[in-house]
Amino acid sequence: MSNGDGGVGRTLDEELMAFADALRAAPTVRTSEDFTASVMAAVHAERSRMRSRPPIWRSPWLGVPIAACFALLLALGSVFNRPSSTWTSARLAACQQTDGTFSSSSAAPYVQAFAVAALAADPSAAMDTLKAAVTAIVRDQTAEGGWANAALSVRNVAALHEAAAVGVDGAQRAYRRGLRYLRLNGIREMSPADLVRAAQAMRARLEGSSDCGLACSVALCAAR
Repeated sequence: MSNGDGGVGRTLDEELMAFADALRAAPTVRTSEDFTASVMAAVHAERSRMRSRPPIWRSPWLGVPIAACFALLLALGSVFNRPSSTWTSARLAACQQTDGTFSSSSAAPYVQAFAVAALAADPSAAMDTLKAAVTAIVRDQTAEGGWANAALSVRNVAALHEAAAVGVDGAQRAYRRGLRYLRLNGIREMSPADLVRAAQAMRARLEGSSDCGLACSVALCAAR
């Protein structure tokens, strides 16, 4: 590192740029588009102010902690003021179709359980939306009490259990039939925690999807 003011300035700029970019890339931090520029503008303003002071304040070593403090304060501001997620129960409800599902995609049956579980866990969710979503699951239940395959069956049974817990009509009976089907066929039950983990595993694949119903169902369940 150079002892000249210019050399330190270049090194400090590079370090702070890297620091700001790392914060921008962090999954739990959302910064504004001009975040890096704001940090650097504050640092350069402080450096200019220091140059106008007596010689003792011109030491390049004193500029580093001051500049770092500016960067840290701006970074903390971006963390504590980051916007909330755009995925909400209200947005999921807006995606619901007339048949109670949330998408016309062939993947819709595999995320319906996620939607039901997320709505059942949210006291602010509209009960009519949850009831229609449960009806869609019950409608596809076979005479034996299961669904098209084991994976779909365990998810739907877990979701029906949560819907029954909040008093959705028909969910308790469908849940009992589904549970009996799983036990008769030696299929392990899925707990609410298992359902959340399944949604978390799928979230990355659907996060950038243009299918709002699929993405929202998975994201809400995964965030529980």
